[in-house]
Amino acid sequence: MKPGINSVICIGGAAVDRKYRALAAIRPGTSNPVVSESSFGGVARNVAENMARLGVDASLASMIGKDENGRALLDDLQHLGIDTQFMAVSDKHATAEYVAVLQPDGELAFGLANMEIFDALTPDLLRNLDSQLQTGWIFADCNLPSETLHALIEIAHRQSLTLAIDGVSTPKVSRLPPNLIGVGLLFLNLDEARAYLGEPKASSEEAAARLLACGADRVVLTLGVAGLIVAGRSGIHQIGAIDAEIVDATGAGDALIAATLVALLKGRPLTEAARLGTAAAALTVESTASVRPDLSFALLETLFSLRADPAFEREPS
Repeated sequence: MKPGINSVICIGGAAVDRKYRALAAIRPGTSNPVVSESSFGGVARNVAENMARLGVDASLASMIGKDENGRALLDDLQHLGIDTQFMAVSDKHATAEYVAVLQPDGELAFGLANMEIFDALTPDLLRNLDSQLQTGWIFADCNLPSETLHALIEIAHRQSLTLAIDGVSTPKVSRLPPNLIGVGLLFLNLDEARAYLGEPKASSEEAAARLLACGADRVVLTLGVAGLIVAGRSGIHQIGAIDAEIVDATGAGDALIAATLVALLKGRPLTEAARLGTAAAALTVESTASVRPDLSFALLETLFSLRADPAFEREPS
C-alpha cells in the first residue's frame, strides 16, 4: 500500500441508526424500559465519517430512499464534508434502518436491520466510479451484493488498486468470493472468519493464515476484549485491546477500520496502524455516539501513548 494518497472512497452501507438502551438487564418476553436516540450509521458511512474526522478526504457511494430519512442523511454527509457525488437515490426502497437494543452497560443485546435497499447496489454502481477508482484507495463493506463485491475485487486485482473490505456479519461474509486475490486488507472478526472458511473451530492464528492463503494480502482479525491479530508478509502478530469503560459499543469496529486505514495512508506499518485502530475503538466505546465527535489523529496518538502497553504485542503461541 503506497502512502501519500489522501483520499478514500467508501462503498456500502448508509443507514439511520436507532438505539434503545435498557435501564435494567433485558428480560425477553416482556416490556423493557429504555431510553432512545437516533443518529446516522451504516458501516461504510461510519468509516467515511471517522476518516473525515481523522483528516482524510472521504467519498461515500451508497443508496438512500427518496424519503425524509434519506434527505437528512445526505444533508449530514455534506455538513461533515464527505463527498456525496456518488450517492444514489431509490424511488423503490426506503432508506436503510438499523435498530440496536443495548444492555445497560452498552453491550449489544440484539440488532434489527432493514437493509433491502442495498440489494440495488449492483455492479453498475462501479461504472459510475471509474475515475475515482483510478486514483484513491477503496473501502467496501459486505452490505454490497455478492456480484458487486466479486466485480470490485476483480477490478482491484486487474488495476492494482488498494482495496480494503469489512465482513460486516457472519451471514454477509459469505458474499465474498473463495479467491480473495485483489483484497489488499481484509477486516473480519473471528466468527466471520470461521463462517467464511467453513471452519467453526479454527483458532484465530489458523483462521488468519487460511485467509492469507485464500489470497488476501493482509488481514486484521478482531477478537473482542482479547484485541486483534494482524497477518501479512511479516507474519502473524497479536495486539492487545486498550482498556476502556464501555458506554456504547456501537461503531467501535468502524472506528478501528478507519483509524487503521488512515494510519496506513500516513505510511505507518500495519502493526502500528492496527494499534492506533484499537485506540480509536476504545475512544468510540467510551462515547454515546457511533462516531466520536471529537475524534482526531492527535487524540488517537495521545490515548495510545497513555494507555497502550507496547509489550503486549507478541507472536501468538
